Amino acid sequence: MTWTKGPWSWVLAGIWLVFSVVALAILVDDHTPGGVIIGGVVLAGSLYGAARALASHVRLGQTELVYVGYARTHRVPWTDVAAVELAALDSASSLDTVSLALRRMDGTEIVMSAVAGFAFSGDNRRVERLCRECEQRVREAGGSS
Repeated sequence: MTWTKGPWSWVLAGIWLVFSVVALAILVDDHTPGGVIIGGVVLAGSLYGAARALASHVRLGQTELVYVGYARTHRVPWTDVAAVELAALDSASSLDTVSLALRRMDGTEIVMSAVAGFAFSGDNRRVERLCRECEQRVREAGGSS
């Protein structure tokens, strides 16, 4: 079984944890109803976001791919995969960011942003290796890739 996580997930988790600290500061300092509500909502949301970012990963099993993303989890049997390809993601930085896109037999696509990585000169060996391994598993399962 192969398990991998992208560097952006760690960065995102850190950002969410900074928001948690800000929310705690609001709760400690502002005891008005508005301060408690705002601080509580920001704290709950930021802890949830940090937890999802920390938990995000891709797991390649013998029979299925499990993608734990930032918002939801996908379990896709290899026999349901039509294609696996590299996907360029929009990035706030000047560096290119690449990830994996999984196209299912029904035509839906899952872009796995939680495994994204920087692409220096258009390459990211970790993501490319993951793509090749996914393609191999699809072939072994009798899929289309």
